[in-house]
Amino acid sequence: MQLENQSESEVLDLWEQGVGLDRWRREEALLAVSGTPPRGLGARNVALLGLRNAHFHGAWPMRSTCPQCGAEAEFRVDSAELAAKLASADPDERQEFDWRGLTIIARAPTVDDLHIAAKAAHPLKVARALVALCIEGAGLADYDDDAIYDLGDRLEALDPAATLQFNLTCPDCAHAWPALVDVADAVWREVRGAAERLLLEVDALARAYGWTEEQVLALSPTRRAAYLQLAEAQ
Repeated sequence: MQLENQSESEVLDLWEQGVGLDRWRREEALLAVSGTPPRGLGARNVALLGLRNAHFHGAWPMRSTCPQCGAEAEFRVDSAELAAKLASADPDERQEFDWRGLTIIARAPTVDDLHIAAKAAHPLKVARALVALCIEGAGLADYDDDAIYDLGDRLEALDPAATLQFNLTCPDCAHAWPALVDVADAVWREVRGAAERLLLEVDALARAYGWTEEQVLALSPTRRAAYLQLAEAQ
């Protein structure tokens, strides 16, 4: 991860807008930087990746925990290439198809649907509530969980950019699994990590030299690192 000097104050602004908020309000705050937040899940992922790429350069560091042995797998993603790929995945907002003898009309879920469905107390009830919001042509009360998950997969396929996953292999036990990535959470962790590092650097140099935040951020990374070493040596 690399930050340009002109992006550092902007990253601090992003951190300030999102810190202390719950997951959903924080995502809205990040997206609002570029205008009205889209409601489609894939469009939100594309916008969040655009935000990430506007401020951070280099590969996107990721990590996932092996479900078999608990080892941590680290990997890197070309986020510019990923953003282009997701942006090209046009969503099919509505689709009609035959399912178990019924004609189903389905639409791609939105973030507002997730808010409503998330009020259910159990993951299976969340899935059932989400499917119920997004389909017409079937009453769901008489269908088992496998049927609900089948419909859920069909909804997911309507918006290919809504779900981001990578096929990983554990470095310790060789177990393979699909790692799902929450784009909003991953972007926030990168923003938070960069902001906390910058705040520590500003604090250290302000204490040592009396410089303002603006003066510290105006220094190149090389000069700033040199001054930090001198301050630590004192």
